[in-house]
Amino acid sequence: MGKKKLSFLAIMALCLLFVTTGCSKGEKAKDKTSDNNEISLAVWGYDQNTEFKALVESFEDKHDAKVKIVDIDPGAYENKITTLLASGDKTDVLAMKDVGSYVNYANKKQLLDLSTYSDKLSEEDIKSYGENLESYRTEDGKLYALPFRKDTYVLFYNKKLFDKAGVSYPEKLTWESYQEMAKKMTSGSNEAEKVYGGYHHKWFPIVQATAANQTNNDLLKGKYGFLKDYYNIFLNMQNEGSVMDYATIKTTNTTYSSVFETEKAATMIMGSFYISSLLKGTEAGTVDLDWGMAPIPQRKDSNEVITYGGPAGMAVNKNAANAKLARKFVEFCSGKEGAKVLSEIGITTAYQNEEILETLFSIPGMPQDEMSKQALYPDKNGFEHAANASAAEITKVLGEEHDLIMVEDVSLDKGISNMESRIKGIK
Repeated sequence: MGKKKLSFLAIMALCLLFVTTGCSKGEKAKDKTSDNNEISLAVWGYDQNTEFKALVESFEDKHDAKVKIVDIDPGAYENKITTLLASGDKTDVLAMKDVGSYVNYANKKQLLDLSTYSDKLSEEDIKSYGENLESYRTEDGKLYALPFRKDTYVLFYNKKLFDKAGVSYPEKLTWESYQEMAKKMTSGSNEAEKVYGGYHHKWFPIVQATAANQTNNDLLKGKYGFLKDYYNIFLNMQNEGSVMDYATIKTTNTTYSSVFETEKAATMIMGSFYISSLLKGTEAGTVDLDWGMAPIPQRKDSNEVITYGGPAGMAVNKNAANAKLARKFVEFCSGKEGAKVLSEIGITTAYQNEEILETLFSIPGMPQDEMSKQALYPDKNGFEHAANASAAEITKVLGEEHDLIMVEDVSLDKGISNMESRIKGIK
């Protein structure tokens, strides 16, 4: 009996060891926090920017992976990423907010070369990207990031305010007819009651990148006479009171969403990234607007609808802890799979085809009129500037001089002269 009991106990011990070992292996294979199935992702404003959460959740589900979020304040994002990369930090994936900063990271060899991604694309894929993939190609001919989003600047408008004023909805506006429309749509004798016909946010590309694309110029070339007509329009509109003045926007830290959603402005030139926020707010019951989109105003001699929009992308840290999975995540976000995920929540994507467009316009609450569709898919949707080594320095100067011009601390002629003389030193 003693031997039989001993043999039985030995067998049970072996079985227990086998079961435990088997479970351990099974759990490890499914463990989303294991080193091979986990990456970290640095982004700005994770809770406010719904595209990040949508991409992360979809990727985690499809690849049985875990993505840890490093959430950084939007205003401090570029400085924080610069510090992280300089310190040798191993955060795997870095969202690229600004093309100028991206080029700086690439030139310092802090990002992984992703150029081979474009080599394996089909002709259909290349066509679906248009120029968006190439917008991240640096002067050495390489890609150190891949775009997942491509914004389009459009004219958002409030249908209720137009109906109330008895004014036709904006359609194919020139800059001249836009100014007249804004005057007609401005009402209220004091600030508390005032509704502005238009709203121009403080970002300098709204003036400068619009002007560059509509006049076939380049913000990095160092000559800025082409900006004069556009600045005259923006300055005249704030001086006549049809838009909120720039100084007020700056000093009160006004947000574009608060102006539009509280119906303080009948129209607003803004990027398509705002669509997702409007749709989300409408679904949650926090936004109650009947809104549409039209192309931004055009030069009266133009036969095309021309606008611009910056890309947003993802890059892999050269010191990434899990570069293989990080690269897979970036390719997922940029390609067809990521585009489908994003179009479902109202984000305009870098990768576009008929299926993606149909998905975008099938969202409840999305405007269905042809003018809104034309606004999002114009004849030309250019970029703020190229992926140039001097871009960050040049745009810093352009932004500083833009502030001085718009608050009228310097004359328009002096401001443009300052841009040219200061950038001559950079180039």
